[in-house]
Amino acid sequence: MNAENNDHNAQEQELWERIRTTEGAERADVLDELSHIAYNRDNYIECLQLVDTSIEIYNSLGVDLHTRDIIHVTKGKAFCLVNLKRIREAAEVFETLAQLYQQSDDTDGFIRAKRDAACNWYEIDEWQKCLDSHTAAKDAIDPDATPMSMGFDLLNIGMAHAKLENYEAAIVSFLSARCLFKEAKNPEHVNWCDNNLSKVFFTIKNGPEAMFHAQHYFNYSKVAEDLTMEGFARYRLGAAYLICSEYQEAETQLTRALELLTLDEQKDWQAILEANRHLAQALRELNREEEAKTRLECIKTIEETMAA
Repeated sequence: MNAENNDHNAQEQELWERIRTTEGAERADVLDELSHIAYNRDNYIECLQLVDTSIEIYNSLGVDLHTRDIIHVTKGKAFCLVNLKRIREAAEVFETLAQLYQQSDDTDGFIRAKRDAACNWYEIDEWQKCLDSHTAAKDAIDPDATPMSMGFDLLNIGMAHAKLENYEAAIVSFLSARCLFKEAKNPEHVNWCDNNLSKVFFTIKNGPEAMFHAQHYFNYSKVAEDLTMEGFARYRLGAAYLICSEYQEAETQLTRALELLTLDEQKDWQAILEANRHLAQALRELNREEEAKTRLECIKTIEETMAA
């Protein structure tokens, strides 16, 4: 191990010495090699400095002459920024990377960069930019497209539409993705679509459709024997029963949902709070006002904490 470390140290030292005697593209290549060493040591700040200098040199020599080199180091820059949690900058660099791939007629690279940009935009709540990037990836002509890859694009587009409150567009995307995942014989991702569809149909107060997809989500959770998922599925079912005015069934499902959701060590407090509010509403409809008040009183401190 020590001998191996010595070899790596010697290689790095040799590269730093070469920096002093090289210029132009050769110097940029050496900086790129050093950036790999820094990245593998999780030294993302040093790596970022090295790739920025390398990019600057390649650009000065002519983008057309060094497009592939610029793409390579720009990709490294984007992943450094992701690791540094500088998500907005990472999204912007992935967008730049997509443009570079497009200029070099690399459709596959363009699609991957656009998807990466979209995922980073989503993480910082830039829903419209996320939607635009996912849509660009979907619309690119991909000769290697499969039902799974097309399904993922549509699922992600649906999620962005839902965040933008474009609910009808979200439903169209989720249903199309669901069909593609069924074609790909992938029940797990069909289930993801059912979960998202149940949420959107609940939001627009379409009880029967919300119930239909929540039931499918619940069925999958039982077959998969996933108690955490079952908790969320019962929560969706309870919410659907609530807007269908089936209050007794709503109470049953939401009570069991809370039993399961609160078992999880990594509790989803927003889901737990919302399930409690739904349950309180069902209890009121069942003329059990005191129980409803007690339940809402119990969650007040948690609500205040989460809103702080």
